[in-house]
Amino acid sequence: MIFTRIAWVAGLAAFAGLCWLAVLGFPPAGPLVVTAVVLVALIAGGSALRGRSAPKGPGGGHPR
Repeated sequence: MIFTRIAWVAGLAAFAGLCWLAVLGFPPAGPLVVTAVVLVALIAGGSALRGRSAPKGPGGGHPR
């Protein structure tokens, strides 16, 4: 769980840094910000539509 939080904080810090660079006028930062937003939207959309699939195999994933 701690690694997930570290990844969230690092990702948000990187995104904030890219946004700041885009505001300052650094040309390559704009497309990277748009790419990050679209990537997150696609992943979230896929999770919302499909979610996690059920485990395969005997027992259907139920504990015995």
